[in-house]
Amino acid sequence: MVGIKTVVGIQEPEDRKSFRALKAFLKKQRKQERKETEQQSGAQLPEAVSVIKEANQPENLAFMGRFVPQMFALSTFTLATAFPFVSGPQISTKGSLLGKGMYGSGPFRFDPWELYKDGKISSMSAVLLGAVGEGKSSLAKSMALRFLLHGYKLAVMTDSKGEWTVVVQAVGGSVIEVGPGRDARINPLDPGTRPSRMTNGEPMTDAGWKSMVRSRRMTLLKTLVGILVLRDLQSTEHSALSHALDASVEKYGTEHVLLPHLVDFLRSPDPDMDPELRKAYLNLSYALDRTKEGDLAGMFDGPTTVDFDASKPAVSVDTSALSGASAEAKRIVNACVGSWVEAMVTNPDGGQRLCVYEEGWDNINSEADLERMVVSWKLARHYGIFNLLVIHKLGDLNLAGDSGSRMNTMAQSLLADAGIKIVYRQDESELKHLADKLGLSQRECDIVRSLKKGQGLWRINQDSYCVENILTAAEKDLLNTDARIVEGLDDEEWEDAA
Repeated sequence: MVGIKTVVGIQEPEDRKSFRALKAFLKKQRKQERKETEQQSGAQLPEAVSVIKEANQPENLAFMGRFVPQMFALSTFTLATAFPFVSGPQISTKGSLLGKGMYGSGPFRFDPWELYKDGKISSMSAVLLGAVGEGKSSLAKSMALRFLLHGYKLAVMTDSKGEWTVVVQAVGGSVIEVGPGRDARINPLDPGTRPSRMTNGEPMTDAGWKSMVRSRRMTLLKTLVGILVLRDLQSTEHSALSHALDASVEKYGTEHVLLPHLVDFLRSPDPDMDPELRKAYLNLSYALDRTKEGDLAGMFDGPTTVDFDASKPAVSVDTSALSGASAEAKRIVNACVGSWVEAMVTNPDGGQRLCVYEEGWDNINSEADLERMVVSWKLARHYGIFNLLVIHKLGDLNLAGDSGSRMNTMAQSLLADAGIKIVYRQDESELKHLADKLGLSQRECDIVRSLKKGQGLWRINQDSYCVENILTAAEKDLLNTDARIVEGLDDEEWEDAA
């Protein structure tokens, strides 16, 4: 906007009359010149004519002084005008409606499968972080509910607080409640559902399926023994465990083999066996016997009693009953349940599914969970899943172990391999860490600092989007968290928009 300072020196009526006539003549002359120029150049649009002329030009008789620009700083609200360069970008016009852009970009829609198909992301995993009570759980739950409306499925890999139970039950899903005193029993050695194809895309063969199941079982057994004896397996123990697994499968069948079968086989080694190997057999039997006694009794020592129906829209594993259990028991449960659910979920034939790790810090603290997550991050596209890891702050990744350790390296790889980072408000002390790890600019750090509940900064590759999550009236009652409750659309309006 420009202010103009002028000096008008024409006072007499005759002079003013002459001035007006000269001004009209000059205007007509300029119009004729523009017309001739257009005809010569064949231009379809007239050339731009500067409104501001150099002072003291002959035709500049309306203003006898110089122009003095004056700048005015006004908001777009005052001007009642929105300019393209102050409106936020949109990531996509396809997908589930999660909320609205905070800077005039309109509705925010999100569908990672569509984004991957369009080449806008290269990884099917996301990390969601925010301080306690800032609305990150509400975002995760509303995202899951909206995805279900678009035909995707949901798997809550671990729910240590049981807060997803009401959500999963409300959509007709299955809740698997595991813990002391619960009726559910899971056989962690279940082979799972056989997929139609291998990870390389080739049709699944009998030999390929047998190898996949055996590898999964050996990984779980080594993890359990490592938790129980607080060390890695020795070579003789590894050999004994492998032999016991193969012998138990041969005797009881791959569909029916149980942990107690292995314990019984390890408890009675051949008397003529090498003494060192015999010792390894007995050590393993004593260690694995722990899985069927004490606070673990009745959970993993028999056939599976829960029904995991892959056709249902959602499934969650509620481990809230373990709140008073020992750390060792929790790690064993996480290892067994995680392996069992993973065998069901990572079948590409089961449809596209959102996999939520609600209390991410708890998963990262478990080596078994961490190893499975790393594989799941790498093969998410093949499995047809989208992983969502929910943590409080980046420092939670250090719970995996000391800097430079194997577990810490794996935890950091989860962040590096996640193509989407969603940041809710963080403590001031976390901002520098965020800037270093995520490459946030000073402006982005200022935004994170000023976010309100329910608002987040989405980093998708190198682009940023500021989004406010909006809940429907039904979702507000269902979720019932400390997340931001915003005045938004009613249920009917939201369904129409979605």
